[in-house]
Formats: sequence, structure tokens, C-alpha cells
Amino acid sequence: MSNMSKDLAAAKTASDSEMWALLVKNRLEKLFLEARDHENRYGLHASAILASDNDFCYREQVLSLFYKMNQGENLPIKLLKIFAQGNAMHEKWYTLFRQAKIDVAIERSLFLEQYDLSFTIDALLSIFKEEIICDVKSQNTFAFKKQRGHPSGEKQVNFYLWALTVYTGIPHRRGFVLVDSKDDQEIKVVPVIYSKEKVAPYVQRLKDIQVMKREFIEEHIVPPRKCKNCDVKRAAQCNMRDACFNIGMGRVKLDAGSKQKRTQGLLQKG
Repeated sequence: MSNMSKDLAAAKTASDSEMWALLVKNRLEKLFLEARDHENRYGLHASAILASDNDFCYREQVLSLFYKMNQGENLPIKLLKIFAQGNAMHEKWYTLFRQAKIDVAIERSLFLEQYDLSFTIDALLSIFKEEIICDVKSQNTFAFKKQRGHPSGEKQVNFYLWALTVYTGIPHRRGFVLVDSKDDQEIKVVPVIYSKEKVAPYVQRLKDIQVMKREFIEEHIVPPRKCKNCDVKRAAQCNMRDACFNIGMGRVKLDAGSKQKRTQGLLQKG
């Protein structure tokens, strides 16, 4: 018998229907926690490389190449619900792309070995005989109507254009952010033309990390901490907090399985 069946069986005997409904609600909300992916994936994540100067930390990135992230820390269920809603919106567009047969690759995770960089493109589409990167974003109606473009999405697409060009050896110069209004289903397309100047600071971060990685391997030198102590807000939210301050579970090395590069299947449909 499943956990949900056991909960329901116990609750059926309760005379208070509100208590029964509460038990069901709590069990359903646990599904969001159970569905989380706790896998330790190897590599720098594009989202971390694109962080603002205030949020970006070289120490965090270098340590992430050698040690596991913090364990046992659950995100709030409310946030997990938001993520799930976003995933559903993405799946809507992925289905439409496949039905229209314009998909070259959907949600494909790639790895640039020379930079230890892991990145996932929402969709690589064939439009007007050109391969174009699409990144799907959602906004509430207020933001949708107020904001002309989508700055974070445009930065992300420009970075992916660079990364995909390096990965394939084939120039990719055009992409767009597909913005979906959550409240009324209106959409807008924000075009992105590749800019070498805009991507340069983030490429430099990747190069700097490779230098620091070698220093760590050869001389055991770790970049300085960005946070004053482990209790400041940024440290509390950092995935490498335990490894950085050697607290909690401390520095647990990544196993060999975590370092497998997911590089296959770039241009296969589906």
C-alpha cells in the first residue's frame, strides 16, 4: 500500500471532514518534496556564471568542482509549487514545438569540458531555415505589460549562443526569449542577436575559474571567501556553505559518477 493510501485509510475513520481534508492536503504537498532531484551534478552552472557581481563568488564555483553541495536542506513548498507551475508552462511550449516539427533539440543539457560548464537550452528550433535558441520565461500580467524586454533572459540567450557555438563549432547568432503571461496567456518574442562584448565578462569568469582550479589542484590554494561568516544571508543560501566554512557535512568529495559529462544527443529530436 502506498503512503498516500495509508494516510487516506487512517483519515477515513475520522469524524472531522476538515481533518481528513487537511491530511490529504499535507500528503499532496509532500509530493513536491519527493519529486525534487537531489543528484549532485558535476560542473559549473550557467546561471551561477551569469550572476551579478554582488552574488557571484569564485570560491563557491571552484569548490563546486570538487565537493558535494549542502544536503538535507529543502526549499519551501511554496517555491517548489512555483517551479512546478513553470515546468508545466515549459512543457506546453515543448509540446507545441514538437507538434509543429520545428524542434531540433528540447531541454538538452550540454557540457563544455574545457570550461567545466554545464548548460541546458530550453529549445533549439529550426525557423526560417536557421537554428535559433529559444528560452521560455513566464511573467505576471503587470510585469509583462510594464517590461519591454526581458534583461535576464536576453543575457542568458546571448550566453547560450556563445556556448553552443563553442560546443558545436557552428556559429549560432540568433535567439529569442519567449515570454508567456501567466494570467492571460499573452506572449511576446524578445529577439537576441549575439554580442561578443556582452558575453565577454562571463567568458572571462570561466577562464579565471580554470586558473583557480589548477591552483587548487597543484598548490591547494582556495579563492578568498566572499562572506564574512557562515550566518550572513548570502552564505545561508549558498549551496557550498558547508564546504566553504567546513561546517555541517564539511567537504565531501564528489564521486566519479557525479563527474560524468552529459554531452550526447545534442542534435537529436525529442
